[in-house]
Amino acid sequence: MKTLISLGGGIEAVPIIQRVKELGFRVVVVDGNPNALGFAVADCCSDASCYHGDQAIRDLSIIGEHYDGVLCAAVDAPIACAEVAAAFGLPGLSVEAARLSQDKAAQKGTLVDVNAVRLPDYWEVDTLEDILDMRDDWKYQTVVKPVDSRGGRGVIRLLDDIDAALAYEQAHTASPTGRVMVEQWLDGPQLSTESIIQDGRVLFTAVGLRNYARLDEFAPYVIEDGFDEPYPDHAWYEGGKHNLDYSIDDTIESACRAMGWYQRGAGTVKGDLVIHAGRVYVIELAARLSGGFFASHGHPLAYGVDFVGAAIKAALGYTLEEPEYYARGFVSQRYVFPTKEDIGKTVIRKPDLTDSGFITRTPFDVATWNIQEGDVVKPVTCHPDRWGQALATGYTPDKAQQRAEAAVAAMKCGVILA
Repeated sequence: MKTLISLGGGIEAVPIIQRVKELGFRVVVVDGNPNALGFAVADCCSDASCYHGDQAIRDLSIIGEHYDGVLCAAVDAPIACAEVAAAFGLPGLSVEAARLSQDKAAQKGTLVDVNAVRLPDYWEVDTLEDILDMRDDWKYQTVVKPVDSRGGRGVIRLLDDIDAALAYEQAHTASPTGRVMVEQWLDGPQLSTESIIQDGRVLFTAVGLRNYARLDEFAPYVIEDGFDEPYPDHAWYEGGKHNLDYSIDDTIESACRAMGWYQRGAGTVKGDLVIHAGRVYVIELAARLSGGFFASHGHPLAYGVDFVGAAIKAALGYTLEEPEYYARGFVSQRYVFPTKEDIGKTVIRKPDLTDSGFITRTPFDVATWNIQEGDVVKPVTCHPDRWGQALATGYTPDKAQQRAEAAVAAMKCGVILA
């Protein structure tokens, strides 16, 4: 029986770990939280940090299992994943290729001259003075962000009334290496994509619309309020055809070729894209399985495609078949947020879901909490500050959205603060 290493054992990783078991494989879970929910599902576990390859390798060596693959399970740890793969001779990207998944400036530098890949304008800046010197010359809105962080930490729109020093300091603090970049903000539908790649070819891409309806509420921070899937917007996609300069699949394949991702073997690539003026632009790509219940719930419910199963098999070195997909329904995810009046208060009680942290009202609805009793409510400045989420389905996009919004409203009403 093959054994897969799961980097990550949090609540978003649980359905991924469960899928490993359903497929008949053993799973060793690595997570720095000794109370990680995924440990209860694992065959074996380690409380080493899943974000530090050296720590994971040390503990995995002590455990002494024979390992056959390693996978990021709803965590942004591509370098650690590649380091573990190299240490144990497992399938996966090289450490050099994996660095392009985490270092956004290096990724853009690799892609800037690729014909089928369009990028927003960007600059890596060394000091606050670099931003101040350039700001008056910009003819469009920009975003200040860390080069190598995760979870939306330190990502700030540089609006006219925003102090550049504040933006630079927060981005600098959020970067593990203290590196900051500035990027053009492009208007248009912002997309979350996920592609199954094998031997340099896209087998299938799932597309969801990122919900940024609350940008003004949380300005200058860039806070996403879930997704709506599938997303074939008829302004650019009609009758199975598109009128874009390059298709999303063309863009992903060209980018992967330039970065050396999955030109041999298989894996999944998460994309943050925007459709601007009829063109596909890449904000960033990540060589890993997505979190946020996008891969584990969104894709199967919208397309009937088992992305998690494909990622598991790819990590174990299996050859994948092109998936057969169908229009199964519409999926909407929304998040629970605090109000301004909640800031500074303490969470006394939250509605119970289940022992595992999930609530399931129908086979197609899932909700989870991110807050714990005793937490002090903070302003929302990054994605981990969101209280929880609900995901719902419907026969129409509007119905799915209505059900998701009703679920998060009910969850919010059940929270008691003091």
